[in-house]
Amino acid sequence: MNLPKYVEIGTGIINQIPSELEKRTITGKMFVVSDSNTGSLYAGHIREVLKSNGHETEYYELPPGELTKSMEYVQTLYDWLYSSRAERSDVLIAVGGGVIGDLVGFVAATYMRGIKWVQVATTLLSQVDSSIGGKVAVDLDSGKNMVGAFHPPSLSLLDIDTLTTLPERDLSSGWAEAIKHGTILDTSHFEELEANFNNPRDPTLLLSAVTQSVLIKSRVVERDPYDQGFRAVLNYGHTIAHALETATAYKKLLHGEAVSIGMAGAAAISKKLDLISAKVQMRQNNLLERALLPVTYIDIDPNIISDAMKGDKKVSKGRPKWVLLNGIGKATIGHDVDNQLVLGVLNELQENQV
Repeated sequence: MNLPKYVEIGTGIINQIPSELEKRTITGKMFVVSDSNTGSLYAGHIREVLKSNGHETEYYELPPGELTKSMEYVQTLYDWLYSSRAERSDVLIAVGGGVIGDLVGFVAATYMRGIKWVQVATTLLSQVDSSIGGKVAVDLDSGKNMVGAFHPPSLSLLDIDTLTTLPERDLSSGWAEAIKHGTILDTSHFEELEANFNNPRDPTLLLSAVTQSVLIKSRVVERDPYDQGFRAVLNYGHTIAHALETATAYKKLLHGEAVSIGMAGAAAISKKLDLISAKVQMRQNNLLERALLPVTYIDIDPNIISDAMKGDKKVSKGRPKWVLLNGIGKATIGHDVDNQLVLGVLNELQENQV
């Protein structure tokens, strides 16, 4: 399978954004949005490259962090676009990670009933996951990604060179989703990571991981574009992860860290239900830990996490539907798991305090 037509992956390709826009006949005024972390690194340069190629641009800078992915900042961007006289033929450009991409994509999906948008993904997490598939959303206080739409970008530009500026913790967070893709759907991808993961910043491994993740996720999206069934497999680890994020008001864990803990939990449930062996569980958790990711949590009440799961988007008749492992590269959807078993696993995941 080839890459989706809207995806471009490479090294040092940010300077090619005008030609990539031209290839896809993306025209109009360019409304660039970033956050204060990424703005000085890349957004200014992108604006200069666009201007030098005849594109008129506007710029808005937001605060960094998951709390920005909210209805408050949706309204902020609506007001900016309106006051700047943005038209339906104009383009929003998101420069940053998953938070900026999700927020800007949602605004693009809803402003004037939909305008084009472009994602320049500058984190590993956004390159391997949120830049693919067209799901855009913002959080509510009561739950993650509870308000959203399907609105694919007209271009996803994934420049591996932008990952060199990522702090270690953010880079590790992205590796959680890359490892997840191999764990659930691609044994050879998992084994490649298992055999070669020595340095989280290895550019060859990063390029391979981004490319393979895009291909894996694209296959799933092509099969289930509107998340009506099989696409739920991508939520492996996310039932616990989203509950962890909600329970901590998005302030304690990065998304990939929560996903890693959630994967450890899902594997533990799979083991208790005799779907996988202890060896499979250990292989997954060892690879996560090699990527400097947590597989346990501290200072969070398991009962609060359990309650937060009831607000998950995948709940059916008040109960979460679990994605569980049947082996490396083999996951299945729609499992109904006893609440006491889940609470027991949440307690096991809680790191003992001295």
